[in-house]
Amino acid sequence: MHRMFKGFNFWKQRAFKNLLSQPGNRLTIYTRNNPDPDSLASSLALKRIAEHYNLEVAVYYTGAIQNRTLANVLGDDVMNAPQISSSRNCTAFVDLLPTELTGEKINPTIVIGHTLGNKEGIHCAYQDIRTTETTSSIMTEYLKKLGVAIDKRLATLLLFAIRDKTRTLIANFTLHDLESYWFIHKYADMELLNSLEHPSARIDTFEDLSRAIANKIMKGASLFTTVGYVKDPGTIPRVCKYMLDIEGISTALVLAINATKIYVYAESKNMELNMKNVLKKAFGEWGEVTGGPLHANTSIPLGVFGIAASAESAKPLLLKSISDSISSRYFYVLEAE
Repeated sequence: MHRMFKGFNFWKQRAFKNLLSQPGNRLTIYTRNNPDPDSLASSLALKRIAEHYNLEVAVYYTGAIQNRTLANVLGDDVMNAPQISSSRNCTAFVDLLPTELTGEKINPTIVIGHTLGNKEGIHCAYQDIRTTETTSSIMTEYLKKLGVAIDKRLATLLLFAIRDKTRTLIANFTLHDLESYWFIHKYADMELLNSLEHPSARIDTFEDLSRAIANKIMKGASLFTTVGYVKDPGTIPRVCKYMLDIEGISTALVLAINATKIYVYAESKNMELNMKNVLKKAFGEWGEVTGGPLHANTSIPLGVFGIAASAESAKPLLLKSISDSISSRYFYVLEAE
């Protein structure tokens, strides 16, 4: 039976090390769909810890990494998978709860993450699920207490994740996040951190920005826009940040479409709103919502619309239909909030 311990204390450390020290073990790590910096940095931290105990490790994510600079920095340390599937290996979920998955029921060996939701019904050999704002803070404590070497790249990724989730310790942070921030920052590469936080803009971003400005709809301090059909939806978080720079706008949602999916990204400067909750209420029945209180995203299968999307003549009508549906749900939920 799983025993609950407070923090990563002696007993929890012993249970964790015993699990990783089993001979011949191989660890498969899964993180959430369309992972944010926190999901990726904390997964990489667990990978580093497992390698410290001489395990073979593979890290997988589903969906897409929206920050191209972050994806390049991670390189082959994380790999894309079409879906999360059960494995004969020791399996870990990082920043991902089994209860969040739809379809096949998978019981991982290890679950590490943060949540304010229901943890009932999670069965695994080891779990550490807390109400801290970032999973990276949890993994920083693991690195520190287990005495695992922290290189500059890992430290920078963890610091970037904590800064990203808490707006550089301005909002939604806990004492644990603060302690982890000050511990890890002395190892970080500030030049790399600056590159992650201020990635160079590609020409695609400015083209999408132009369409976003032309298509914007504003209601009070809230904005909705679409960039239309794109080859790479990874530009829309940057476009959304530009939308928030418009005078009087505190909340923005950007929509993009490709051949198979509808991509939605939303961000807010309004501390009274929780954008993850907003998107869940508006689109949770259509697709998994990831992110946090300040910014969140979801991808929605195009479904039967995908057939119409293949015909050029039908694309404008399809885009209008999707935009009207997404915007009406978005503004309705915001008004209710």
